[in-house]
Amino acid sequence: MSNTADQNFAALGLKLPQAPVPMGVYKPCLIDGKYLYLSGHGPLREDGTLIVGRVGRDLDIEGGKVAARQVGLAMLATIKANVGSFDKVKRVIKVLGMVGV
Repeated sequence: MSNTADQNFAALGLKLPQAPVPMGVYKPCLIDGKYLYLSGHGPLREDGTLIVGRVGRDLDIEGGKVAARQVGLAMLATIKANVGSFDKVKRVIKVLGMVGV
């Protein structure tokens, strides 16, 4: 018997940050039918502040890895906040991430 997506995430021991809230015209996600689109996520620290800077200038390689991980966690937090469970995600169609160097 295999684990669920929620169980697999819990086993990683990672903590999701607060999902970003819509402000003005910014919407962190849009649900259209059976599809959820994510947009504009940044690297949030646990206190809610953004990690800013460029890898190689303001951040070392390890700091860049932490920032990239935090973006992924912020995206996952948005998914969980809007659909309730990772188990409801049937397929990921596209992932696009950018890290400044």
